[in-house]
Amino acid sequence: MPSADTGTLTEKLTALVTDPQGAPGERPSLATRVRYVCVIRRFEFMPVILTVALAPALLGAHSWGDFLSLNMALAVLYAVSGMQIGNMTNALADREQDALYKSRQSEAIYGLGVSRVVVHIVVSTVVCSALATFLAVRTGHWDLLLIALVVGILGFQYSVPPLKLKSAGAWQLPTLQLSLVFLPGLFVLRSYEEELEWGSVVTLAGFAMALVSLFVTSHAEDYLEDEQFGIRTYTVAWGLTKTMYIQSTMLFVGALLMISSVYATFGFTWALVPLVVAWLLSQRLLLTVIRDVRGATMESAIAALHKKSLIGPYHAALVGWTTVVLAVFVMIGR
Repeated sequence: MPSADTGTLTEKLTALVTDPQGAPGERPSLATRVRYVCVIRRFEFMPVILTVALAPALLGAHSWGDFLSLNMALAVLYAVSGMQIGNMTNALADREQDALYKSRQSEAIYGLGVSRVVVHIVVSTVVCSALATFLAVRTGHWDLLLIALVVGILGFQYSVPPLKLKSAGAWQLPTLQLSLVFLPGLFVLRSYEEELEWGSVVTLAGFAMALVSLFVTSHAEDYLEDEQFGIRTYTVAWGLTKTMYIQSTMLFVGALLMISSVYATFGFTWALVPLVVAWLLSQRLLLTVIRDVRGATMESAIAALHKKSLIGPYHAALVGWTTVVLAVFVMIGR
């Protein structure tokens, strides 16, 4: 596969969807294909991905009937499928780099066949487009189509030229917040018949900041590989220590935004307590990472980050699910 930094835009996009080994070989067994599909869709992230859809679905619901409605089933399906499209596109675009450092992803791409992965992406995109159109017609909220369009553009352009926002330095961070959490959550909120409650929108903004702040351990762990392949992530742009300070601050601000907006809009609930505990535990994690990388050699800093990257997803899931529990109590207390 040609380098992502050489050639015209047409050549880059052609290389992205072309397998240099030619047409796909013999199809692997069904069990192997299912495993590959789970790998490129990043099913290991489902505990966190589900919270991105369920938290706003519960925040916007006025009853269990609202939450269990057809609108919410389709909106949650849209949010989950949309994030999986981003995961598949990223795995496809990064298969050369992954072949060296994350062979599981690259093996799945080539095991399924590049052209077949492209079909998975296209079919999922068509399904998401159909869901967005159906919900826009059903609710009369035509801005759902605009939200879906922006999510789609950011999701594809995160990994694909010409923008390749993954390599946009500081701009990578708001891209992640918008495409992974805030906009999919806003889509879910707008899929209700009722108008938006701004308390829910502000809570969602804090949730996006808090959740994305905990992705930093895995992003920072890839610092050397990204630098080698010319991918200017926000960690490469800012350096490890500055990045950790920014992410820790982002978690702090995001958690305070969530807690204060829920309290101001919906009143006190004891479900705030587990969220505060989850926040403090995760804040401690990031402060520990700052201690480990500040003044350390690159080798020792990366080694420390590797250890923390193994537990980072658990913290993201903890913050995500305590937010879901909080949203349940908000709904019940309406």
